[in-house]
Amino acid sequence: MDNKCGKHYKKYTEYAKRFEILSNPIRIGIIVALADGPKKPKEIRALLGVPQPLLSQHASVLKEMGIIERVDKFNVKSPCQLKDKTILDILKAAGIKV
Repeated sequence: MDNKCGKHYKKYTEYAKRFEILSNPIRIGIIVALADGPKKPKEIRALLGVPQPLLSQHASVLKEMGIIERVDKFNVKSPCQLKDKTILDILKAAGIKV
């Protein structure tokens, strides 16, 4: 692929990453769980019915992409909250109730 061709679609890479994030039901569940406010990981686990290691793995992806964050960044037991609420618009557009 030449440089000229790459320029035309490169700007869509970040958008594609958002859809990639939303390709997993656990990550969607985490986002939906946090739509109405911060929750502790234990509360999210109870809502989704997933084991703690699996929840942590998917929450890490969402944190890395800037979708969620801890309320208190210095407390590992702090509740999580949505950092980028625009992701809710994407879910709503897909027909997901948030």
